[in-house]
Amino acid sequence: MRVCLKEDLAKKENLSMNKIYIVFSVETSKNGEEFFRVENDVNQIVPYSISLFKVVSAKVNSDWILWNKPNNSSALLPKQFAYLRFWEDYYNDELEALSIFNLVKEQLFQEELEEIEVREIFEIENEDEITFVLNVLFKTKDNRFINQAIQYVKTKVVKNYGIDNTTLLAFQYLSLFNQSEVEDYFLYYLTNIELGNDRLTAVVKEYFS
Repeated sequence: MRVCLKEDLAKKENLSMNKIYIVFSVETSKNGEEFFRVENDVNQIVPYSISLFKVVSAKVNSDWILWNKPNNSSALLPKQFAYLRFWEDYYNDELEALSIFNLVKEQLFQEELEEIEVREIFEIENEDEITFVLNVLFKTKDNRFINQAIQYVKTKVVKNYGIDNTTLLAFQYLSLFNQSEVEDYFLYYLTNIELGNDRLTAVVKEYFS
């Protein structure tokens, strides 16, 4: 399920007009108030009143359930989240809850996000979101975003923004594909190897071995 802000609303803190948000649960309090729990613009998972949003896609995954809680509230959510302490554990950075959330987020991301939205994530250069995207693309071996990944690493390497784990992940993602664009960029990298580092070079050499 995906939602966006209604067009006639005043600006809301940490939410943007014309941005689509993936819903992680639809919640109803015991007094009937309804909320969408979404990830806002500062990467916080927060329940917001459904009155703020219009639904872009009402599709929910087959493993979502309607969970009636002991306190007479309810939630439509992934079955992996359906235990009483889940959100409390998540907000307290409990490793099991964080791992469950990240796995579900990857699944929802893969199913929900459209190609143009992934391209926009690379364009706005949000490092946290790019890292998450690259992890999903690497695991799924999705080759639709090779050019975006090449442009990203060109910016990081050529402009000497620093070689970090996200740059390494981008190289590892590119190395999955025997395509001319990847080969051309890796050859360019090898001819300008002083811009990189040993970890990146190891990925490229393995690619050509």
